[in-house]
Amino acid sequence: MPDWLVYIGYIAMVAVIVVLSTKLGKYVDIIDKKSNISGAFIGGVMLAAVTSLPELFTSLSAVWIVRENSMIIGNILGSDLINLAFFGVILLIFGRGLKNKTFSSFYYIAISVSIGMYTLVAIGLYFAEYMQFTWFSVVSPAIVVLYVLFVSKMPKTSESESGTAATEDLTVKQAFIRFAICAVVLIGASIAMTYLSDMVADMLNLGKTFAGALFLGVATSLPELISSFTLCKRGNYNAAAGNIIGSNVFNFAILFVADVFAFMPGGSGIYILNTDSKWLLIFGVIAAVTTFAMMILKNRCKKPQAMIGVYALNSLPPIFYIFYLLITTAVIAI
Repeated sequence: MPDWLVYIGYIAMVAVIVVLSTKLGKYVDIIDKKSNISGAFIGGVMLAAVTSLPELFTSLSAVWIVRENSMIIGNILGSDLINLAFFGVILLIFGRGLKNKTFSSFYYIAISVSIGMYTLVAIGLYFAEYMQFTWFSVVSPAIVVLYVLFVSKMPKTSESESGTAATEDLTVKQAFIRFAICAVVLIGASIAMTYLSDMVADMLNLGKTFAGALFLGVATSLPELISSFTLCKRGNYNAAAGNIIGSNVFNFAILFVADVFAFMPGGSGIYILNTDSKWLLIFGVIAAVTTFAMMILKNRCKKPQAMIGVYALNSLPPIFYIFYLLITTAVIAI
């Protein structure tokens, strides 16, 4: 296949994901405003699961089709770092509307769970030989247990969230149906994205973990970016936060699924330690802690001057992601 056709295909899949993600954000906002389901649950479970479908299917495709297990950690950790970077940028864009908002206190638990999962992944990477049982790592089921506990503690009933009223004519049932259709189409786009990302990585002679963090990570995080952008634009900051943080937690759970299916003959485990995965761990944890601090400051300090600190904290995750790209690019160049 000609190189130019691969690049066009990659861009086309990105465009498809952007359109679908815009629709998903709209339908979630309608469901949130017209039903009694909490914004945290809709964003953190329903939307998070759907917007994480690209990470799920690209990870499975990396194991079963492309057979590049080293792309999986880069995909998951890269997506999580990009999600927090995107969230910081979105909150900077809609900072004026954020002034009179508060985040659900549940997100303190959610980010703590995310940091706990980073810890488990670090154990899986640095102590892979001790954690391995045949091809499977004992770290993976521990991650799933933590995810189940996370979902069980999530508020299910609606909180008070002031935002743009849902004036669309769609009913909740219609919104659910269209939401499901977009999710199915997103699966196909995700599988195609795996093939195209692997081709682009080969053409540019990039490492597979770095390619997973850059091409797969960026493309598969577009649903979170666009849907959260749409939600914040409509004034629904809680559902947007639930989408980003919930997607990050769900992404870690994908490691369990990928690990289960990583038994291909001659294959290796998915917890592969290299320079890229080390930096993704470091910057990912720092970005999560920074987001945690931002939410606490926003919720507990009502003085106008506090928004300066909120803006400063929101600017850090994007900076961390840029640092990661600069560091890994420098290593590749060397």
